[in-house]
Amino acid sequence: MKRNNHFNQIFWGLVIIAVGLLFLAQNLGYLVGFQFWRYLPGLLILLGIYQLFINQWRAWVGPIIMILIGGYLLSATLGFIAWGTFGNLIWPTVLILVGLSIIFRHGIAGSNSSEESGSNFNAFSAFSDQKKMITTQDFQNGELTTIFGALKIDLNQAAVVNAPAHLQTTTLFGGIEIYVPADWNVHLNVVALFGGSEDKRKTGISAKSTPDLIVSGTVLFGGLEIK
Repeated sequence: MKRNNHFNQIFWGLVIIAVGLLFLAQNLGYLVGFQFWRYLPGLLILLGIYQLFINQWRAWVGPIIMILIGGYLLSATLGFIAWGTFGNLIWPTVLILVGLSIIFRHGIAGSNSSEESGSNFNAFSAFSDQKKMITTQDFQNGELTTIFGALKIDLNQAAVVNAPAHLQTTTLFGGIEIYVPADWNVHLNVVALFGGSEDKRKTGISAKSTPDLIVSGTVLFGGLEIK
């Protein structure tokens, strides 16, 4: 997993450097007439595909939302659809994906505070603050998606039988807080652009070689914290 984290940092660092070089070249008078900024939404598509690859399709709502937002934005910047059409498409699409997630997975957080005892769970927050306590003694997979909202997930009462468990996260203009037992070894594999992800535990961090929990995902204009 350290190798994955290292690749993660190098890959996305190179992507950002490449975008910066393109802007610099254009500002210096090169690439005149080539409006490469119109293709920048393609980065969201790349992020979504990358997250599907990293989590091996264990969770798909957040990455698919990212791909579709990027696809709609790219279509608008290239003139294939009007900007008004973008607004008309995105929210119905998000609702459809969340509905499918409810059908094929174990539901979403439907109130401000709830408890989940299943091995797999989903939590979705849009323009709201959701709290969820996980009490299963065989936690395996979870997916967290927040858009202009906040999610607080408490795993202190949960246990992992077959480590590692996986959490796929997508944060767009919001925040996610994940509370874990003191002895858990948590690996972060999160891409943060205009945001951040951090393990804020100061004491009791496990030195186990095999992680208990792997947290992957994307943060755009937001934050993710392990506490």
